[in-house]
Amino acid sequence: MDTRKAAEKALSIPLDGLPILISDRALENSKSALYRLADLTARPSHNISFETITMPKRKFGHRPILIPDAPARVFYSALVESIEKDLEPDSRGPWAWATHVNFAVNSPSEYIVDIDIAACYEFIDHERLHEELLMRTMDVSKADAIASFLGRCSFKGRGIPQLSSPSDRLADLYLSILQRQLMRHALEVSRYADDFRVRANDWDSANEVIEFAAEYARELGLILSSDKIKITRTENYRAQVQAQKDLRDKYLDSARASLTVVELVSRKYEDLGVVEIPPDDQEAVAASMRQIIADWHGIAAGASPESESGSEVVLRKMVPTAITLLMKKERIEEGVFTDLVYREPIRLASVCKYILGRLSSFDEAKENWSLLRKIIESGRIGPWARIWLLHVVGALEVLPSDDANWVITWAGNQCNDRHETVRAEAAWACAKFGRLTNETVTTLLKASTTLTQHGISAAMGRQGDLNAALVKSVVQERAPINREAHDWGKVN
Repeated sequence: MDTRKAAEKALSIPLDGLPILISDRALENSKSALYRLADLTARPSHNISFETITMPKRKFGHRPILIPDAPARVFYSALVESIEKDLEPDSRGPWAWATHVNFAVNSPSEYIVDIDIAACYEFIDHERLHEELLMRTMDVSKADAIASFLGRCSFKGRGIPQLSSPSDRLADLYLSILQRQLMRHALEVSRYADDFRVRANDWDSANEVIEFAAEYARELGLILSSDKIKITRTENYRAQVQAQKDLRDKYLDSARASLTVVELVSRKYEDLGVVEIPPDDQEAVAASMRQIIADWHGIAAGASPESESGSEVVLRKMVPTAITLLMKKERIEEGVFTDLVYREPIRLASVCKYILGRLSSFDEAKENWSLLRKIIESGRIGPWARIWLLHVVGALEVLPSDDANWVITWAGNQCNDRHETVRAEAAWACAKFGRLTNETVTTLLKASTTLTQHGISAAMGRQGDLNAALVKSVVQERAPINREAHDWGKVN
């Protein structure tokens, strides 16, 4: 296993859907210690520190996500990468989604059946996965090691950690069993993650596909997501895809037309001539993105999430892309962000990335503190959202304003959060503004595990004026990873 390569990835690539946690960033200068700790994780008797937090779904509801400590994630990544050649092709690879869409659009069959697995990662059976690993790799030690690791990270022999590449690869392997079963009925199947599409020649065959899928999924301990099962005529799929393309083209063409400059040119011995100067393509794209945001916000402003219309939903899907493309160009109206997060809490990540993406180029401290306060006050702020917000707070410059003081006070209160990962992010943010106290740090350390101890150590280094005995307790020789994190915190 290449634990060195895995460590580099673990410290530089965040868990999917999360920022890079302070407990990972603080290990930037501790790679050698991380290698050794990752090797210890290979022992079946070694305890793994982990925490489960909830992450919002698109509109309502939450999904549980498991965050193992850094050494465990390094070991897990190295272990799965060591059997990469025996696994299924990555269903989320480059152009995979386009291929998945074209499978439906270019289908010669009359119907397309969409099938999705409910809470797939939570119900993957370790024993059945172990059997598939043995069959694919013929490597008993690797299959046993993966099963042992998963058993230490979950309960009752089910579930794999979400938001990580190695879990995606194992899920692909597990779901390939269901895909093979369907293909044994001479069915044409496309899969993107746990989203299956199957071609069917008639209505009866389409319904039979759903029956097959439900039966085979149950054999694997999985169930189909009833609200995501649908049968669609292929011609309707084509129409939907074309309508989306037409909408994008409409905005781009409109932007090009409005940006085209008409100049009156005086020519010798002639009347004034008209010369059209087409806009730069990037400028046209930016203009179309502005219009998409304006049109969506015009429809959505003041309406409740339950009253969404078809046009509002279509435009809303395009808004995060518009926000990203406009990140370096202009400040977007505050209400766009608050309304977007109100309707889809998961979009908070896009808003936070927008703020962070503008920090180095624009002086917008007042606007940033105001936006953070409004988002926090709007409610629906679970642990996933608190991690993102604290990540941004820790990157902002202090500002003598009511909004900044309010948000920083809120960040301090998160040091008492029941989630260990949230507390570590709060400690790092508070240290930026000198808000950590000896009492707070003592409480944080007592409640911490190897998941966040080094992140808290980094926060102590960042603040720099804490009790000497307290500092010594985390930088002692027998805990080199904490000492190195503390030193890293001093200069970051």
